[in-house]
Amino acid sequence: MIHQKAFDELDVDEVLKHYGYKPGEVHRNGVGCGVWRREEAFQKLGSIKEFMLAVDEKEKARIEFNYDPDFPAALLVTYVTLKV
Repeated sequence: MIHQKAFDELDVDEVLKHYGYKPGEVHRNGVGCGVWRREEAFQKLGSIKEFMLAVDEKEKARIEFNYDPDFPAALLVTYVTLKV
């Protein structure tokens, strides 16, 4: 099923719900999310190297990439500790 809304009409919580996340579980300390246009998602994912330079490698980390070719937004959810 193709989603009817355009990227600019979506809010973050709607994108989170589309991919099965509960917004309250993502909007908290230690969890971050990025919402990207579907057409740019793989290119942006390729630049995650710069983000990883800020991650504390002494702590656990989990990064989840969510993509749906029939939805206008891709989602990156990170569970990491950043270096201070």
